[in-house]
Amino acid sequence: MSALAVFVDVDIQRDFCEPSGALFVKGSPNDLYRALTAHAVAARIPILGSVDSHAWDAWEFASSATLGPGGAKPNFPDHCVKGQEGWLKVQGTLPPRFRFIPNVSEAPTAPIVGELLRHETQGVYFEKEVYSLFANPLAERFLKELAAGAGRPLALYVYGVATDYCVKAAALGLAERGYETTLLTDGIAGITPDGTKAALEEMAAAGVKMATGASLIAAGQA
Repeated sequence: MSALAVFVDVDIQRDFCEPSGALFVKGSPNDLYRALTAHAVAARIPILGSVDSHAWDAWEFASSATLGPGGAKPNFPDHCVKGQEGWLKVQGTLPPRFRFIPNVSEAPTAPIVGELLRHETQGVYFEKEVYSLFANPLAERFLKELAAGAGRPLALYVYGVATDYCVKAAALGLAERGYETTLLTDGIAGITPDGTKAALEEMAAAGVKMATGASLIAAGQA
């Protein structure tokens, strides 16, 4: 039985992917992200994504006095504050029909799964506050419902930023849950060379496959 191809768009937002962004990741391949989105729409490939979403006083921010879990204080610049320009996705990386799923513990997901399988909705984006896609409590259930509704396994193609943080967390989280996971190596950008190298090695060791977005597009399918 062939798997259902699903694209996984990780944090392709202005604060990370554009030079004016608060936490710009140098080398972000925005043109490829736009091409992957257009390809997904044309080929009827569902897109799942994560969206970094913070309140103005998020504990990650240097400007906030709030501490995170275990007293964590990374002191990042203010970024991806929901509703501000930097929170928005890069132009051209949203399909025409999409939904956002809030970072909450409980909400109905089955109707949106049905829309995605019927191609009524083309992309579903999970808000999260920390690195992993699975930091959104609804993401794991959504993936299980998607596989069950499709009646076949999922083949997940991951791309976005940053390789050594949120991309790694998404890919490892998917692989650890038994999903067939492929990293699009031309569709990522990392913070540091050493961090990126280590992340790629860790993902490969976890069974994440490697391919390129350009090859998927050229083949006309996932």
